Amino acid sequence: MSSARQLFIIILCLCIGFLLNTAIVAILYFFMQGDLSYKLLLILSSIISFGLPALLAAKFIEKDTSPFKRLGMTESPKFAKYLLVIAFMLAIMPTIELVSSLNAMYSFPDSLKGIEDYFRSIDESAIQSTQKALAGNSIGAFVLNLIALAITPAICEEMFFRGVLQKFFVGNMRNKHVAISLTAFIFSAIHMQFSGLLPRFILGAVLGYIFNFSGSLWLSIVAHATNNALVVIAVFFFDADVAATPDLGAYANPWWIAAIVVGLAIAVLVGRQIFGSKSYAQQ
Repeated sequence: MSSARQLFIIILCLCIGFLLNTAIVAILYFFMQGDLSYKLLLILSSIISFGLPALLAAKFIEKDTSPFKRLGMTESPKFAKYLLVIAFMLAIMPTIELVSSLNAMYSFPDSLKGIEDYFRSIDESAIQSTQKALAGNSIGAFVLNLIALAITPAICEEMFFRGVLQKFFVGNMRNKHVAISLTAFIFSAIHMQFSGLLPRFILGAVLGYIFNFSGSLWLSIVAHATNNALVVIAVFFFDADVAATPDLGAYANPWWIAAIVVGLAIAVLVGRQIFGSKSYAQQ
């Protein structure tokens, strides 16, 4: 199948998913009220918006192959590799937090203040939606939050962005780094949250390289789920405020500096095991 036809199928499947999501979830929203219903709708939204389009695109692009095989979901790496990926994600979190704080301080020229106000209104709406999704202080709510905000989005988004979109770009571009970066940018931009554009781009690139070097989508899924789960855990156990952005001055604290430096050092060591081993990529 030509690359143009593949791209058309990918875009078409994504549009179908978004249209179905708008129709189905929007209709159900009027009949399903309350915190529990909202979390269930988030799960359904992830499946329809990204999981379903990924399966359809994989099936249409390579009809003679199982869509799960094309997506890289039929083989699971050894357990130790999952631990390495989780350790890597935990190690880079302090740096991601710093980047997130820098990104949140964006400011446009006076001539573009209208655009800045628009972006900030979208950011505020996204924060309110996240706060609503994280509501609940019972163990049941915590488990459901993990499913709705960490596990389901990780599976469905990785299926589409890494399993379908990145695979297409890598297969049709000479430079795999450009392909991974382009996928990461689209992944970040489609979330429609300007204050998180840069940290989400970095996350997308990390997930892209994990998938590229391992060939297994499950590793990038676990990495993605780890990133999202940290927010759920922080809110539930430590009463963290998802709307709060640490002042840059806070990062001058010796503990923050140590966390960033030690975290990056650990990330380099673990990353060498993940990204620097040919045998890792081939297994």
